[in-house]
Amino acid sequence: MKLAAKLTAIVCFAIPVLSNEAVAQQNTLRQQLVGTWTVLSFTNENERTGKKTEVFGSNPKGIFMFDETGHFSINLLRPGRPKFGYRDFPSVAAAKAALEGIITMFGTYKVNESEHSVSLDVIGGSYPTWDNSHQKRFITINGDELTYRNPTPASGGGTAVVILKRAGTAEK
Repeated sequence: MKLAAKLTAIVCFAIPVLSNEAVAQQNTLRQQLVGTWTVLSFTNENERTGKKTEVFGSNPKGIFMFDETGHFSINLLRPGRPKFGYRDFPSVAAAKAALEGIITMFGTYKVNESEHSVSLDVIGGSYPTWDNSHQKRFITINGDELTYRNPTPASGGGTAVVILKRAGTAEK
């Protein structure tokens, strides 16, 4: 009788734990993508030559947000951009450096589960040619790490690869 009670207890506690793990593994790519991600690296990878270039240096800054309602915001920047000499009135050189050191866009998105891709309908961005455009990216999510690939980057030839980690709770 004691053996039956122990087996019943094991089954009662093990099944919910196993089913929670199974449910977590069954989350769709879209469900996994939802949230806020912080940039760890941003490189251009030339598949022909094997060369990798750190587009915004060794410590790029940025945040990607994908919400449950299908909206996104992407902000990437190169640290160390020159400060403007007089607050909001940059020289031509400073304005050029500021623009070349930032990538932003926002709009709506859809995930294609079978292609592991994200279709971005860009409402606006740091490059005016992106306004009202449609762009496609390829993503892989492994736990709290997101690999975001752009086969047609503005930053030059090859494929832009951004590695991100899921953001934790913001500190106040």
